[in-house]
Amino acid sequence: MDDLNEIWEISSVTDRLISLVMELSEEQQETLLEDLELKLSKERRRHTRKPFITVVDFASQGRAYREFIKDISGSGVYIQTSRPFSVGQDVVLTFPFPDSQKHVKITARIARVNDTGIGVQFNMGSSRHEFPIRSLLKML
Repeated sequence: MDDLNEIWEISSVTDRLISLVMELSEEQQETLLEDLELKLSKERRRHTRKPFITVVDFASQGRAYREFIKDISGSGVYIQTSRPFSVGQDVVLTFPFPDSQKHVKITARIARVNDTGIGVQFNMGSSRHEFPIRSLLKML
């Protein structure tokens, strides 16, 4: 009997959600969808993001770019850009350690693209790549 009540509650919640969403304008629905996708993507993250605003030089498909990193985690960075990129593109990133002459150079792949930038996932194939990122995160 409890299973039936649980199914009824789920159905009731789903029906209420659909009803509320249908009352929104298309623009409001798109905004809600973006907010939900962002919330779900944050819940799936294994690594905590830390604010880290710095210049990043990167190359992809034979072209060089200079933009700004907005934040960093143990698995990647978010780069603010309005340039067109595609999910799956390989990139090579170079950015400075804070208050240092040293730089991090790491290969990565674009994991997501939106209107304000790109989410880039590090290729952490060796300790040579992991050590500088871990050291940097400890400093922040």
